[in-house]
Amino acid sequence: MTDTHSASAPPSASVSAQRARADRLAADGAALRLRLAEAERERDERERQIVHLRRELAETARRLGEADRARATEAHRADQAEWQAEVLRRRRWTRLGGALGRLARRPLSPGSYRGLRAAARVRPAPQAPPKNPRLPKHPEVRAVDTEPFDGVPALEFPDGPVNRPELTAAVLANPPVEAALRYEWRQLDRFPPDGWRAAFEAEPPDLLFVESGAAASTPDGSPLEEMAAWCREHDVPTVFWDTGDDDSPDPAATLFDHVFTVDAARVRALREALGHDRVHVLPFAAQPRLHTPIRGADHGRYPLLYEGDYDPGAEALLGPAPKLGAHFYGSDFPSLYRQRVVPALPYEKALTARKRYRVLLAPHPRLAYEAAAAGVPIVHTADDPLAFGPAVGDAQDASRLLGALLAGPEMRDRQAHLALRRIHAEHTYRHRVDSVLEALGTSHPEAQRAEPPLVSLVLPTCRAEQIAQAIEHVARQVWRPLQLVLVLHGIDLDPVVVEKQARAAGIDDIVVLPADRSLSLGECLNLGIEAADGAYIGKMDDDELYGPHYVSDLVPAFSYTEASVVGKLAHYTHLESIDAMVLRHPGLEHRYVNLLRGGALLADGDLLREYRFAEVGRGEDTDLFRRLREDGVRVYAADRYSFITIRHADPGRHTWQPSDLELLADARLAHYGLTEEHILF
Repeated sequence: MTDTHSASAPPSASVSAQRARADRLAADGAALRLRLAEAERERDERERQIVHLRRELAETARRLGEADRARATEAHRADQAEWQAEVLRRRRWTRLGGALGRLARRPLSPGSYRGLRAAARVRPAPQAPPKNPRLPKHPEVRAVDTEPFDGVPALEFPDGPVNRPELTAAVLANPPVEAALRYEWRQLDRFPPDGWRAAFEAEPPDLLFVESGAAASTPDGSPLEEMAAWCREHDVPTVFWDTGDDDSPDPAATLFDHVFTVDAARVRALREALGHDRVHVLPFAAQPRLHTPIRGADHGRYPLLYEGDYDPGAEALLGPAPKLGAHFYGSDFPSLYRQRVVPALPYEKALTARKRYRVLLAPHPRLAYEAAAAGVPIVHTADDPLAFGPAVGDAQDASRLLGALLAGPEMRDRQAHLALRRIHAEHTYRHRVDSVLEALGTSHPEAQRAEPPLVSLVLPTCRAEQIAQAIEHVARQVWRPLQLVLVLHGIDLDPVVVEKQARAAGIDDIVVLPADRSLSLGECLNLGIEAADGAYIGKMDDDELYGPHYVSDLVPAFSYTEASVVGKLAHYTHLESIDAMVLRHPGLEHRYVNLLRGGALLADGDLLREYRFAEVGRGEDTDLFRRLREDGVRVYAADRYSFITIRHADPGRHTWQPSDLELLADARLAHYGLTEEHILF
């Protein structure tokens, strides 16, 4: 009996499993009911919004109709009045009165009699206007098409320049990586499967670089295996970059001398699987020539963007996004999102469309680097040391954070600026190629890391009391190598003493030039330019405030623009008279412009040596930009941070002396007080 009973009863483990499964199903059902309830609420809210918008649209149409009818009525009245006046002018008695008056004054003049005969002739009456005004029809008002995927222009890839023109690499990669690497070396790519050998023999590469997923077939018998064999035979190093997220290594990795992975956590497992230690970390990156913060007309027009296929792990961010106006560029989304889903754009268009959004949601790692370089704020779903923005763990926090970002342009802009700074400091494809070449240990001279260019800052001053502050602002710059060319304009100080002061502050490369007080400001600047050794030459003022990243934020602009002069146009100004900080020329940042703030410009050194400044006491900056504009030299206004101009209460302390009201005319009040930490970070 015991055996029979035991055989018929389900084992306790099976019962527990069934109960656990039932609990999971119940939990899933409860979660589904909550999602459905939320979807119904969202649907009801959308319907209410649609009704409200339709009412507003109808009211707008009614008002437009009334305005058009009123305008038509007034125009009809004006036509009636003009017609009546013309009728009076054409009546004989009106014309005869004037003719008789002339005859009385000049009775013997033949002209008086001709005028009398002309006035006596009958003239036809003018055509009368319509009896009633022609009222316009009820206007047809249509909602503006706000879909950002309509009419998105494709980015035109620039031709160059190439960072290592003496290094030739054969590259087999996915289109985004292939396009990005093209600016790092002379690149052999897009060769047909049966034409690679002829391409290699015609122009032997210095290395072979292959990204996972770029070769469609397996290594056995594939052109990839033959390429690797050819490279071994000709002593050409080979590199495999595994950009996938699978735990197991790509079979093709076994063919290559060196293997790189985007995931640091996979290095140990890959070394064990491949049997060697030539496995390294190589994260994704941005290409400044393609991924730029240069703003277009529709910059930040739309709220939120998610790119890529649906990721259940990103649900914390995706859930609250539709009600905030998000668009989803991808596929495989649940039906709850279908109203906001559009097909993914081609890569050339995606680069343009991405900058039309204010925030990017949980992007694929490659997209995160590209968006950060494009100045688009990012929100992630998990903490990551390489994340370029805040991370959220649940839908409630996501909703709050996204709402704050969408409502706060200062918050968005600061986050985007910090991410852009990180990209250019350590996450461009130039950095990645440096890492690859160092791992290969190649002896090519072009494989060495390029030293950052020397920047010379020319700073003329006629006020001895400002020298200490000027030296401090130059010394705290994080950019090195850096040279300060200090021009003492009519100041009776020993240059050696000033040099010692600068070296004590941390400036190793210092040039101090005495200048006679009779010289103009333009002549003093030209003295500094002649003494400057830098590849780039900047102009600074002694009474402005400069943050530690002032130079390091400007130099990268030469890598992603066509400009030969970069600097600030949108900038903060402290009005001492009312203790207010205002943002002048708001919106004029990350754009090509015609001129820059004189105390915040950085130029190609050879260009500035050629153009120089006009030898005048004021207006030397305006004259320089006028000549540059006439010659077609492009000028770029970067971000508004790391620079503050000070307007003293006494305008006599400034060469340029506008009133505070004049300065406020093209400015926006930011806050009160001289809060340097808000700007000079």
